[in-house]
Amino acid sequence: MKAKKINKPTIIVDLTNIESCEDIKFEFTRAKAKAGVPLTDAEINSVVAYGAHLTLDTIDSFCDQYQKMYPAIEIKDKKQVQKAIKAIESILKPKTPWYKKLWNWVKKPFCKKK
Repeated sequence: MKAKKINKPTIIVDLTNIESCEDIKFEFTRAKAKAGVPLTDAEINSVVAYGAHLTLDTIDSFCDQYQKMYPAIEIKDKKQVQKAIKAIESILKPKTPWYKKLWNWVKKPFCKKK
């Protein structure tokens, strides 16, 4: 019987730009994926969580910079806030096509009002 040679993939991990423990874990997972070694569910979840943390940190830093550039405007009148929300909602809601508007206008006299 001949012994089979098992070639284990070479995993090279770059730890030059790490700042935290999460960075180390991410770099090891990244090197493992580059070497073609299958990742476990826990490793995939940790990579997703790492990306989420990076995204939230980026958003927080942007918000800090934005607040420094544009100081917050306090609105004490709730009616103004409601008007602003309605204006934004009217911009974001999809517009009714012209043929549906025409059809609704044509059938309006024949519909019962509730």
